[in-house]
Amino acid sequence: MVLKFLTTVSKAVTAAAKFVTPHTKKDVISTTIVTTENSTVAKLEKNIELEQLKLQYIQNIDNFDLPEISQTNTQELQAFIQIAETAKLQTNIDFQRWLLEQEKIIQIEILKQNYELQRELVTYQRETSLQIIEEQKRLENSPIWLVATDILNSHPGEKIMPLRVFFAPPKLTFDKFEAANNSSDFFPDLELTLAEGLRQFFRNYTTRGREIDFLAGAWVSKSFHSEASIKALFAVLKSQPTLVLESEVNGNYLNFRIAYWSLGWSKYRYDPVISKLPYQDILYESAKLRARRWLAIRAKLIATGEKTKKIDELYGGNNLINIKKLQREQKFRKAGIDISELDMNYIVNQKDFEELGKFLSIYHCIFAGLVADEYFLVEYNIPPILPELLPDLIKNLPESPEVDEMMESVILYYQKIYQALEIQRSAWIPELTLDLAQSLANLQNKVWAITQIINSLKYWLKSRGLSSAPEELILLLEAIESVVKAEDLEYVNKLNQCLAAIGEFRQLNVMEICYKRAVNNFKQENYLGAISDFDQAIKLNKNWVEAYYNRGFVYAEIGQEQAAINDFTQALQINENWVDAYNKRGDAFNQLGQYEQAIADYQQALKLRPDCEDARRNLGIVQGVVAEIKRQQQEDTKPASPPVQQTPKQRKHKLENFAVTNEFQAHSEGVSCLAISPDGQILASGSYDDTVKLWQLSTGAEISTFTEHSDDVESVVFHPDGEILASGSYDRTIKLWQLSTGKKIRTLRGHSNDIESLAFSPNGQILASGGDDNQIKLWQVSTGNELHTLTGHSQRVWSVAFSNDGQMLASGSGDNTIKIWHLATGQEVKTLRGHSGYVSAVAFSTDGEILVSGSDDNTIKLWQLSTGLEIATLTGHEKSIWCLAVTSDDTLVSGGADNMIKIWQLSTGLEMGTLTGHGLGVLALAISPEGDFLVSGDGDGCIRFWSQESGVSTL
Repeated sequence: MVLKFLTTVSKAVTAAAKFVTPHTKKDVISTTIVTTENSTVAKLEKNIELEQLKLQYIQNIDNFDLPEISQTNTQELQAFIQIAETAKLQTNIDFQRWLLEQEKIIQIEILKQNYELQRELVTYQRETSLQIIEEQKRLENSPIWLVATDILNSHPGEKIMPLRVFFAPPKLTFDKFEAANNSSDFFPDLELTLAEGLRQFFRNYTTRGREIDFLAGAWVSKSFHSEASIKALFAVLKSQPTLVLESEVNGNYLNFRIAYWSLGWSKYRYDPVISKLPYQDILYESAKLRARRWLAIRAKLIATGEKTKKIDELYGGNNLINIKKLQREQKFRKAGIDISELDMNYIVNQKDFEELGKFLSIYHCIFAGLVADEYFLVEYNIPPILPELLPDLIKNLPESPEVDEMMESVILYYQKIYQALEIQRSAWIPELTLDLAQSLANLQNKVWAITQIINSLKYWLKSRGLSSAPEELILLLEAIESVVKAEDLEYVNKLNQCLAAIGEFRQLNVMEICYKRAVNNFKQENYLGAISDFDQAIKLNKNWVEAYYNRGFVYAEIGQEQAAINDFTQALQINENWVDAYNKRGDAFNQLGQYEQAIADYQQALKLRPDCEDARRNLGIVQGVVAEIKRQQQEDTKPASPPVQQTPKQRKHKLENFAVTNEFQAHSEGVSCLAISPDGQILASGSYDDTVKLWQLSTGAEISTFTEHSDDVESVVFHPDGEILASGSYDRTIKLWQLSTGKKIRTLRGHSNDIESLAFSPNGQILASGGDDNQIKLWQVSTGNELHTLTGHSQRVWSVAFSNDGQMLASGSGDNTIKIWHLATGQEVKTLRGHSGYVSAVAFSTDGEILVSGSDDNTIKLWQLSTGLEIATLTGHEKSIWCLAVTSDDTLVSGGADNMIKIWQLSTGLEMGTLTGHGLGVLALAISPEGDFLVSGDGDGCIRFWSQESGVSTL
């Protein structure tokens, strides 16, 4: 029966939603009245101003202008901005996440400060209100029946101010109704029925921390009516959050209004919610429904053999009269007669009034719940609970389009609240929307809850910078998994509760998601991402041994050995018998040159697993290194030989007198690197065409072409015995070639980016490589095993070179520095600074005392290795230096972007001559072992031979 009139309620809720405007009615003028008299109010206003400016900065960080505010607030705002700027620069902080968390904290702080401000204003307004009460008492027209002073002085210290609810019930007169016993006492007291229904309903709020002060029976309006009563009440209780449920009778109709104001509102909200509700029709519809049911029961009684007349006499009652009227009504309808012009006067009884009471109770509770939820959500961030209570409220109503329509209108009301809140509390919208979804999940139809879950996920992803979110729930959950972190655990737990409530089997485990994401990032060589995700997993499980181990593995991969050692140690504290953790920690100790600790770890690994080949091999290598160090220490303790006065070496060949004796097109693209075999018989060239070529120097004939690289070949170098050639490429691999067979021996992999330079140690046991991953790797030539990774450069390593005694390694980098490394320990010995551009080439003098560096700053610098001091700067080139070579008699040759090859005397730093002839830059240089000819490579793929055979000087 009620279903027919639910549409009226739905339309009323939809209309009321238009008036939802939280925060827009705050009384900003009232604070100015009190500020001059109350220092607390003034302080709170300044606090709110400061928090609002912080919020403006967070939300518009790139275009924020510091406004003119008090000195104290200026200092605090500047301090906050400095904290933000510092956080932005810290690599271990996800700055966007940091901003989001700050936004949430600030928005809640503004909420708290506003609340404290309103409480201060309540104290001020109480005195004014009490004066108004006394005046109204004298006029005897106050709408408050209870003592208003008691209302104002109640709940003085509670953190959450209760919502006062006044109830003005409909004053129905029943004289015109034809009742079953024609007694006026027969009709129930609807005021008591509605009041008790509301009291029970509000108890659900009070028991859940949402205090509602229900003042049933307090409303007595004498000479004032409708808005006049509301105005009088507002004047008295302006400081108290208040809801008035007001009904009035207009003939055969009911009008229902709600009045509401909250903390600090300068004007109340007064909404005519339901107009002209035909309560008489509700009673008559109930009577007609009873009559129809009686006909069905009557037929069953007749079927038992009972006499019809006796049945009507004993049980028919007023149903017989109502049936006759109903039959006439149906007859008139069929005849096309408008029965609204007829007074059918169905006989009603107590059951019909109970139905009317149930209907009135439903819409009173719905509107009271909506406003109560609005109050607690807007003022205190407390989620709504009406959707949880609705199933019990409408449990006697069957599923129907009318019920669905009413639910949709309720949800629309909440959406209006959230839309209004999004401006002031945007960072909290994902959580608040999920609270609504959790409440809606109590309804039988889960569609509404699912819709709010989807909305929450979209808001959440948007706040994490993913604006183009999918529409499907499953895809949204997958998107969540791509960015969720440990600090999102509370949100995800609530999300999982909602998913379970709607029957979705899928649950998100933040800890496992972060761990799996870390593993995938590692596989994709996103090492920093992997470390960050392992961090998240460990935050959620401090004893996750695999997470510590794998994070340590990643740290070792990027050369952060100490961090790796810390993680392996943590893993071993949890599982002291983990062989792999001992082995990997030993590797990290080895990289740091802490050989005794490395040996101890390898030995422990072998003790736990004697067949661990990695530990056995690494133990042997480290023990060998330790033995070599001891030998060198013994050598160092021997008496030093008398110092020998050094004089400039006699130069065998005057390279400045060289001229081009031969040139030919060697490659289809630029010649990026050149090398001459130790016996001076073979030339190797590498090119941007991805190939390596070997040439017979005596005849100029091409011997071999190696085509297994898939990107630019940037470096070629001969092994000291002349049997092996190494090539490094932008395909991130190093290949070793057997010259006697022309076959590839092996491929070395380990760099995570392009390889720029290679160098063999003088004894041929170690190959060094430098790459765009900012690392230098040392490889054991005999096995191809990686021995060390040297880290310290912050940009790509352009060049590496060994000293002639094999003890030192030099590296030049894009970070404008040169680093000197001790080969036996892998330790960084010195960092040489002085270039203003990247260091593209490094080379040692034959005695190892001087290091030469060429740079993008167009200069060549000479460094004294013993002191690390710069001893000379050579400034003959006009553009970047790209390559260097030093002859056995310490003649320096340089080439660069200015197309020139310059000859320098290393002992004096003097420029001896310039060779010209290149047109696209000098990319590579190589000098024969005897220094009798020079080879250079051009950007056009051409190789040029220079010597003194022609006798022609270029000077």
